[in-house]
Amino acid sequence: MKEKNMGIKTLTKNRIKAPWHLWLMGLFFIFIYTNGIYDYFMMLLHNVNYYNSKHYGEDVVKYFTNYPMVFLIFYTTNVFCGLIAPILLLFRTRWTVLVSFVSAISMLCLEVLTFAFRNRWNVLGPWVSLFDIALLLMTIGFFFYCRALAKRGVLK
Repeated sequence: MKEKNMGIKTLTKNRIKAPWHLWLMGLFFIFIYTNGIYDYFMMLLHNVNYYNSKHYGEDVVKYFTNYPMVFLIFYTTNVFCGLIAPILLLFRTRWTVLVSFVSAISMLCLEVLTFAFRNRWNVLGPWVSLFDIALLLMTIGFFFYCRALAKRGVLK
C-alpha cells in the first residue's frame, strides 16, 4: 500500500504545474484567432454587409476577388493553426510549439507576399496593415512563449 502511495506522490512531484499565464495566453489567442477565422470567412465569401461594416471600399472587394491560391494557402494555414495552437496549449501538449511555428511562418509569408505583390498597404490602408503586422509579431511571440514552456517541461 505504501509503494502505491509513494508512486503517486513521485508522479505528482515530477509534474510541473501550469503557470497562470498559460491560461491567459491560451484564451487570449483563442479569442484573437476566432475573430481571425470569422474575418477569413467574411472576406473570402465576399459578405457585402461585412465589407460595409468595416468601411471597406471597392478596392478591398477586388483585392479578395480571385485571391491567388498561394496566398489563400498561407492565409488558411495561419488562421486555423493560429486557433489550434492555443487550444493545444490549454491541453499542455508539445504539439503546440510546432503548430504555433507553422502559424507564425505562414503569416510571415502571407504578409511579405501581399505587401510585395498585392499592394496591401494602399488597398487595406495603414490601420489594417499595422494591425496585421502587430498580430504577426504577437503570433511570433506566442511561438517563442510556447517553446519556452516546452523547454521548462510545462508542455508534455
